[in-house]
Amino acid sequence: MTQSQTSMTSPIGDFFTVRDRFPVNLIALDSADSIPDEDAFIAEIPELFTIASSMAESDQQQLQSIKVEQSSGSALVAFLEQQHKRMNILLGYMLRNEDDPAHRFEGVEYGGGGIRIINESPLTEGQTFQAKLFFKEEALAIYCYLTAENSEPEDEGETYRCTLSFAQIREEDQELLIRASLHAQSRQLKERSKQRREEKQNDNLSSKS
Repeated sequence: MTQSQTSMTSPIGDFFTVRDRFPVNLIALDSADSIPDEDAFIAEIPELFTIASSMAESDQQQLQSIKVEQSSGSALVAFLEQQHKRMNILLGYMLRNEDDPAHRFEGVEYGGGGIRIINESPLTEGQTFQAKLFFKEEALAIYCYLTAENSEPEDEGETYRCTLSFAQIREEDQELLIRASLHAQSRQLKERSKQRREEKQNDNLSSKS
């Protein structure tokens, strides 16, 4: 039996996590004192990140309300979903310019409490970072601050799975991140279901040949 992606994860804080790959930009700070207070943090968020969050929140709410009023196969719903996809593609293209290869790390797990990355060396516990998180499937980018919690060796110590918790994040962005994790879980379940059906069909064909 295939083990689910989510069953192999562990929570970060009070929030469950989902396994999914995504690029992360991390810039180490001199100390935790470098993390801005809430007002300064809100003021320094790049405008494109604010736009992305605003679009993700409003579009989902409006599409959901229209789906309630219209039949799922209506031309209006189909048109709006198509327009939504096109806007996401455009926004995703713009957000890629914010992803700096010089500061890029590989994210492998995330949730409402923080993220996990793969790194060649362990992070110093308590080290703080300015961070940008990018989620292509959701056309979403999150600007935040993170604190390294722990680093666990894997692949015989050649790499480390590092856990970082949120030290500063907008509440609405945290909610969008939780929603994104639920969407990722749903996509993974559908993909595994499709894979099982295909494997069953192949087994049936093999048994008949």
